[in-house]
Amino acid sequence: MTRDLLIHLGYVFYAISKADGNLSFEEYLKLSESLKKRWQHLTEAERALIKNQFNVLQKENASSENSFSTFMEFLHQNPELFTEEIKKLVLKTGNDIAYAFAKINKSELNLMAKLSLELKKLIN
Repeated sequence: MTRDLLIHLGYVFYAISKADGNLSFEEYLKLSESLKKRWQHLTEAERALIKNQFNVLQKENASSENSFSTFMEFLHQNPELFTEEIKKLVLKTGNDIAYAFAKINKSELNLMAKLSLELKKLIN
C-alpha cells in the first residue's frame, strides 16, 4: 500500500469523525480499534501513518469538508489503488467511526452516502 494512500485514508476517516463539527474521543478510539481489527494486513507503521495524519488534521482543526475533498481528489486521481477490498474496508471503518458516538447522525450519514457513491463509481 502506498504512503500517499495511507495518508489519504487519514483524511477520509478524520472527515467522517468531524462531519458533525465535533470530534469525540470515542470516535478516535473506534478508529484505532477498527484499524487494528480490519486492517491487519498493514504493518503497525502503516496503521500509525493513518492515525498520524488524522492527528495532524485534528491539531490543525481542519474542516471535514476540506478533508473529504482532499480524499476525493486523491481517489479520482488514483482509482487503481482502490481495490474492492480497500473500498470495503474504507466503508466499514467509516461506519465504525460514524456509529462510535451516540450512533450515526445526519452529517455523518450524508458523508458516508457520498463516500459510498464515489467508491461505487470506480471501476477497477
